Amino acid sequence: MESRRCAGAMEIEPRFKGAEAYLYLVEFAGMKALAKKRIAKEYRHRVLDERLRYERTVEEARTMLAALEAGVTVPSVLYVDPNEKLIIIEYIEGVVFRELIEVEGCSERVRKIARRLGENVAKLHLAGIAHGDVTTSNVIVSSNDTPFIIDFGLAKKTRDIKEHAVDVHLFLRSLESTHPEHRDCIYQVFIDGYRSVAGDYTDKILAKVNEIRLMGRYVEARRQRTIWSM
Repeated sequence: MESRRCAGAMEIEPRFKGAEAYLYLVEFAGMKALAKKRIAKEYRHRVLDERLRYERTVEEARTMLAALEAGVTVPSVLYVDPNEKLIIIEYIEGVVFRELIEVEGCSERVRKIARRLGENVAKLHLAGIAHGDVTTSNVIVSSNDTPFIIDFGLAKKTRDIKEHAVDVHLFLRSLESTHPEHRDCIYQVFIDGYRSVAGDYTDKILAKVNEIRLMGRYVEARRQRTIWSM
């Protein structure tokens, strides 16, 4: 494949095409990195699309930098060009947490990683950041078993407890949908890690998570009643 250069980075190989962006494995400043370029949306007005992609690029970079300052293990931001809707970040060698759980289940190793992940999510929230998509698919476990939270595309600066609770709820949902047999074991140590950093704030988060889950069940029940009455 012909290599391409962007912001001094030489493309090595395409990694992923999502709904919002292309991801490329690149060489940047002599090291492996990931380049993320936001995709234009043809259905949106061009000026609006440019503005939204610009703002999301800036917001993603800012929240990642704020997370790093808060001591959260996330990839380092190496380069940002909002005009090109481009972010280049550190490439983390490792395994996706989801895949590790599929192989090891709720092993002692997985429990230690889940606890550290809970600590990291709590640090995010205490720093006023909501990730927006905390799942076992958005965590890379490095060779020394450090969990790196990735994909800050939906992240934002907020101290809204509901936004923080959504992060915890989404993590629980990812366990239920992908690893149901290990849900309780992994979720408990995740919450233990969260509590070790957030203290009493944890109880407020768990109460809000319960509200979110009850509302979800209510909406689903209403939907089912509507279907059966048709």
